[in-house]
Amino acid sequence: MEEYNVAADIKIFLENASNEKSVRAGIEKLAKIRSSSMEDGPFGIKILRATLLLNDEQGGMDALEEKIAKLEGVSQIEVENVTRV
Repeated sequence: MEEYNVAADIKIFLENASNEKSVRAGIEKLAKIRSSSMEDGPFGIKILRATLLLNDEQGGMDALEEKIAKLEGVSQIEVENVTRV
């Protein structure tokens, strides 16, 4: 069982609401999703809010943010909070 020592609250702006499942699957390959929810953003944009658990030895938040931003269907990512657990 992997041990996690960092929790990150992020907002992922989706290009299209139909991308939600594939984006979640991509994120789950990178970090553990503790919780998530979908929100409506301005101009019809869909936002996936998620709290991710990770180990800071895996390359840090910057590396994770870069990988999530490159997932197909993601237009933008915003890290709201990062804390130790």
